[in-house]
Amino acid sequence: MLEDIKFKSYCWSLGTTSFRVKDLNFKIERQLQILEELWNENPNVRWNGNNSIQEEYYNKMLQKNFITGEANDKPKDARQKTSGLVQIGVIDNNRHITEIGRKIIDIVEEENFKSNNIFNINKDSYLYLKQLLKLQITDNGINVKPFVVLLYFLTELGYLSKDEFTYILPLCTDREYTDIMLENIKMYRNAEKTIEDVIQNKMESMSNYQAAIDFIKENGINSIEEFYLIDMGRKGTKYVKPMYKFYNELYEISQRNFDEEALDTIIKFVKGQTKKNAKVAKYWKDYLKYSSKMLIEEYIEDIKEIPLFNFRDKTEYTIEFFKVMHTAKWKATLEEYADLNKRYISLSDIVIFEDDKIELDLFPKYFFLDISKEIINTKILNKDEYNDFISKDIELNKIYKCLDVNIDEIIRQIQADYPDRIVNKDSIKTFIEDEKLRRFNELIDNKFNEDQLVQLFTYIENNDRNAINEYVDWNSDVPTIFEYILGITWYRFSNKNGNILEYMKLSLDANLLPKTHAAGGTADIVYEYNKTNDYPEHKVLLEATLTESTAQRRNEMEPVSRHLMREIQENDNDDTYAVFVANILQEEVLSDFRSRKNYQFRGKDSVKNGLKIISLSIQDIIKLINKHIQYSKLYKIFDDAYKDTEINDLEWYEKLVKNEINNLKRA
Repeated sequence: MLEDIKFKSYCWSLGTTSFRVKDLNFKIERQLQILEELWNENPNVRWNGNNSIQEEYYNKMLQKNFITGEANDKPKDARQKTSGLVQIGVIDNNRHITEIGRKIIDIVEEENFKSNNIFNINKDSYLYLKQLLKLQITDNGINVKPFVVLLYFLTELGYLSKDEFTYILPLCTDREYTDIMLENIKMYRNAEKTIEDVIQNKMESMSNYQAAIDFIKENGINSIEEFYLIDMGRKGTKYVKPMYKFYNELYEISQRNFDEEALDTIIKFVKGQTKKNAKVAKYWKDYLKYSSKMLIEEYIEDIKEIPLFNFRDKTEYTIEFFKVMHTAKWKATLEEYADLNKRYISLSDIVIFEDDKIELDLFPKYFFLDISKEIINTKILNKDEYNDFISKDIELNKIYKCLDVNIDEIIRQIQADYPDRIVNKDSIKTFIEDEKLRRFNELIDNKFNEDQLVQLFTYIENNDRNAINEYVDWNSDVPTIFEYILGITWYRFSNKNGNILEYMKLSLDANLLPKTHAAGGTADIVYEYNKTNDYPEHKVLLEATLTESTAQRRNEMEPVSRHLMREIQENDNDDTYAVFVANILQEEVLSDFRSRKNYQFRGKDSVKNGLKIISLSIQDIIKLINKHIQYSKLYKIFDDAYKDTEINDLEWYEKLVKNEINNLKRA
């Protein structure tokens, strides 16, 4: 019996908690690029068992500012940071780049993310979708295809709540548990089970936990060594001393009248747990009905309702304590894995994570609706078959036979659910794009109204990264977020005319939030305007930067001019111009951009005269938002400033742009 009481995996996770996964697209791409350089320099060196090459990789990441600080164990850190890439098949176990990884590098280096697939998602996202469909986990008694299970649940149930995604989905460790957990979710929604019930039901079904309960029934717990045994920890008895002490103290409390001493015992325990693991402490607080604002008299009454305080038999008390202790651990672990799982699943760009609801995007919902049951029953491959399967780029309909779907049937299903829309083979792409634009406008109304945009620009201006990151669950860095909210702001200036999703050159995820890529070099946003009484047909290139001082001069002066010149050359529209937005505008940059008015360059058929580049600060943008500016008025300010011939280059921005914005009346 004793040999059976040891930890066993009870859930799956994607990636590793030792590697922070924000900006996951960027982090994968940069690691692939750095690994490619590593192997070009060390072509005949093995990774596994080679601390030297692992440390060299760590140092490369450090040199390229991909990571910061100094790890105590560099080889271990290098292994951990690459393990998630092995799992999704972009590198192999020896950390060499696979066929899939090579394709991702090519997409990034060519900056060719544009969709060419049935789901109308970016090229790299389509590769990740296929990888996630193939992905299986077969470690430590787990035999499951996590993403396939998610698709099965979303098509069977319509959606998952955040709690269902966090606490129940990862407990599907094989085909049998998948069906059990599907039924558990239905019961949870009908208030027939709690999350704790689901966790403890699975706990009781596992042989190691059942062996621990049998041990308690036969022997009781009479020493810290025995308590350590049922704790199933792997760090030694000293780590369970506080919990063992609380276990004994709580039992003594349950056998006598409740008083302030009992309350003090609980408070000390909760505070101690909070310092060690806030997620574990959270469940104990909930179970013990603990609150920092509780009234002593009321709390002493509440204690009487807690199950642990209602066992006179110590064996029954110990079994309940055992279950509560492990439920706290399970919930803490599942919460820690939830963000990892979310970010890896989000690579596919077909799953929408919105507040408390997880669901498939519109077309994927119909695509997988009738085939998810077939996919969930596809076989688990042996190790050699799987390694070959996960590393190669396979056509979608060759991954599983059932993925060779009848598109006509999908279109018919969509048409039936949207009778007021014309949906056919010729219009399906437009229909999907229209739905995406509708969702984007809803997102803007809910998350990016004028007051919210001002707040976000203020955070960026003050470099308040914590506030920015807490605003929504971004999958991008701050410079990319800056570009994104600038694009939304310009969309508002323009009365939401035009297709902003086409104008933004940013990659957006399924939630329509921006993704950071390792690529760069194109204009950030290219806004298009048809001819009106207020302005001619033209485009506006929005170029945003958070660089300052010499970095701004070095990184922005030449690229902004080049982007604008290229746009005019390719489209032969002399009225096209650029707007450069920065937190702090450098005088040399302002002067250089103004001097481009006299710059000559060759167009398609003639020599072009002048580049129109308007500079704005974040403060200027905030003022324009607060004054409810319309683009027609903004265009006139820019055009008048550009045509001026009297103000010198150094004073031009202050007198003709900034002052004009300051003097605007609120619309």
